[in-house]
Amino acid sequence: MFLFKKKKDKAAKEEAVPEISREELLKKAEAIQKELPDLSGEERNKALNELGSLYFEAEETDKAIRAYETSLSESKALGKAYTDLLKLYNIKRREASEAKDDAKMKEYMDKIDGLMKLSKDVIRGKA
Repeated sequence: MFLFKKKKDKAAKEEAVPEISREELLKKAEAIQKELPDLSGEERNKALNELGSLYFEAEETDKAIRAYETSLSESKALGKAYTDLLKLYNIKRREASEAKDDAKMKEYMDKIDGLMKLSKDVIRGKA
């Protein structure tokens, strides 16, 4: 029984996704950033979402927010940018709450409300 568990653990480690360092994430983000001016349409939207994901994973919250906000404003479609922006705005709102920064907290609450309004408009076909 012990031998089976050992083999199973070894197989799980081999299948695990290797962890990427923060520096590697930022290097990938920098490469995408350089390509952005040459992209348009769906390619640009995909690159902006990938950029947001890389910054999110590297814990560069403000940069992730900028990438996702750009993606959302250009596409006006609900998707990755929308869902990740909700997460990021909630993180920033929580940080502002803990710091007792009422102005920042209101700013992020307003951004959350704006996303909710956008989602209603998209669903109704007004966006």
